[in-house]
Amino acid sequence: MRFLVVFKNRMRIILSDRMFIAAMLIIPIVLAMIMGYAQRDEKLGYVPLAVVDEDGSALSKALISGISQKEGLKVIEVENRKMADTLLKNEEAEAGVFILEGFEAAILLGKTQGILELVKSPTTVSTELIKEIVAAEVLQLRAAEYAYDWITRRYEENGVGNKVTREEIWAHVESYLKPVPPMTILYEEIEGSPVSLEDVSIPPYAAASAGVLVLFVMLTLIFGSGWVCEERSNGTLNRIFSSPGSLLSVYLGNTLALFVLGFFQTLLFVVIQQIVFDITMLTGFSSWLVMMAYILCAASVSMLLASLFRTAAQLQAVAPVFSIITGLMGGCLWNLAGIPRELVPITRLTPQGWALSAITALYANPDEWNYAMPAIRVFLAASLILLTVSYLLLRLGRKDSAS
Repeated sequence: MRFLVVFKNRMRIILSDRMFIAAMLIIPIVLAMIMGYAQRDEKLGYVPLAVVDEDGSALSKALISGISQKEGLKVIEVENRKMADTLLKNEEAEAGVFILEGFEAAILLGKTQGILELVKSPTTVSTELIKEIVAAEVLQLRAAEYAYDWITRRYEENGVGNKVTREEIWAHVESYLKPVPPMTILYEEIEGSPVSLEDVSIPPYAAASAGVLVLFVMLTLIFGSGWVCEERSNGTLNRIFSSPGSLLSVYLGNTLALFVLGFFQTLLFVVIQQIVFDITMLTGFSSWLVMMAYILCAASVSMLLASLFRTAAQLQAVAPVFSIITGLMGGCLWNLAGIPRELVPITRLTPQGWALSAITALYANPDEWNYAMPAIRVFLAASLILLTVSYLLLRLGRKDSAS
């Protein structure tokens, strides 16, 4: 297996280049961090709310408990206003609620004005929602206190000792305020027809990360195939041709090296997204097979381009243009679920489009091989054709230079 020897030598050459290794490590990490931080807010299913309890009373604690139980809010209790302001400045909270001193005394007297302060972040759009939720909880507390006072007075008027606690009244009032569903739904499992690739969507944060990854892999592998141009320029390929069968071994060995580099960058990107930001990009074994087939196809495309251009400078000039244009056509910079159905066939003209459509469909159905196999077959067939064409172009180029 001579190509394995060539593969080892190529990997040894790559690993000896510290600048290249630094780029291979730093660029995926930076991209993963940028995408993770840029998309982190889209994953929030709640509004973070900083709460400062300056009253420290039973009613203020009851208010915080009631707000904390509301779906869509995440209460972050802090000790003082300075800590709340820090959360707002760092965009870790969208608003701050300050329960002012004297809150309980005001509620017991029936007053609801001047007992709370609300400070919002300039970027939030949830202020009105927060106001409604907090105001509803305050009114509920006031209603419970009114009921407790009324019951206490009625007991006193009848000369009977009060046998109920404030907590019991709170719970009783809350039971009346809980919304009752207007109907009940009976679920019945039925058999449905298979869903097509175009009918499956993916969360925006996962779609954005997958698009950047697919675009990045194509770009870096095209740059990585510059060895063909360099060895053509310095005469190494002509010397390789002098030994029968050497070109094929060199060609396959270097293609395998490109595949390994692409897979390493994919693994690094996916692991960072999963561990640091809890973003799952590739779900199930079938998604990884699709991505590996895409990496092989991207390596084949890079080898074809390298065989077409004479110098590494020409290849490096074409690489970003080709990657960006095909990336745009393939949907790397937008969610495929959001484009018109009439434009979907255009995405199938690029490897990126096939990869993203399969990854999108497999996101919610990782075990559905019918979503994975069309893309895998296309990638394998395209890889075989492109590798064959690029190999023949190298041989023809050698004959032209010899003549």
